[in-house]
Amino acid sequence: MNNFELLKFISDNSKYVKINTKEISSFLSSIDNLKYNYWLDDINTYMTEKELIIFSFICESMNYCFWNNRLWKTKYNNKEYVGSETLFYLFLNKAIKDKVFLNVENLKRITKKQFKKIMCSNGQYPDLLNIRYKTFRKTVKFIYEKGDLFFDELFSMKTDTDLLNYIVMNISHFNDRARFKGKYIHFNKRAILLVNDLFRLSKTIRNNIKSVNHLTGGADYAIPRIFRDAGIFVYNKKLSKKIDSKKILKHNSRMEVEIRANTLYVIEILKRQLKEKRKININSVELDNIIWKMRNKYNKKTEVHHTISIFY
Repeated sequence: MNNFELLKFISDNSKYVKINTKEISSFLSSIDNLKYNYWLDDINTYMTEKELIIFSFICESMNYCFWNNRLWKTKYNNKEYVGSETLFYLFLNKAIKDKVFLNVENLKRITKKQFKKIMCSNGQYPDLLNIRYKTFRKTVKFIYEKGDLFFDELFSMKTDTDLLNYIVMNISHFNDRARFKGKYIHFNKRAILLVNDLFRLSKTIRNNIKSVNHLTGGADYAIPRIFRDAGIFVYNKKLSKKIDSKKILKHNSRMEVEIRANTLYVIEILKRQLKEKRKININSVELDNIIWKMRNKYNKKTEVHHTISIFY
């Protein structure tokens, strides 16, 4: 069963989340900008290729669960950022100002106190600070212990799926999977984002793997809310009440798995419709990012689902 068939299977067997297919076409027409822009495309980071790779690994190792503290934010070039973007710009600022910051030896020596100082922004800290420090440490430890083999192995990957599997198999906190009716679905949201980072930032990896066209989107918090506000997602009363009253959805519960899987399924449907109806070829990672950037347009009506997780 390939990814699309698995996502369809979960969607067809969902009891909490239903897809209103009638709204998909109108949503597609509401996307006013189908141009994908990677966030570092227009920023001169002054980093080497290997530094950019390390930067991506450490940022994505902590890129999860930002929904609870919207006061944790930062500014870059007079523009304010919140959530995951705060994380990336904080570390970007640190890397630009401290030229040896991304040296693995230096990263390995960062104490919890130093880490806390780096993560402080607007007088605030993100939730799960201690856990973020642990996943940061585990990632740095992996890179450090691999030594020169780390880059050799990365540069030996020939496809996006090979690279994804390498990350997931070697660093446990990137291994994001769930079980639904006896079948495993591998979401791997942060690992997918990391593969895309590496593809965009490393010329060597980009030349080797050629594309990220075999990856799905990243199942997170923002896009399900967009789909619900747009009328594509219809939640049953039990799930609606739980989300609207801000109750915690347990990680890997059936409710959460249905939300995440149906999100990816709709992205795949949208991608296919773009190709069939508008002759636009776009991969799932790019389309996911384009929809994610529409979140401010659709964030007034409903809540995100509240799940405490290190995976998104």
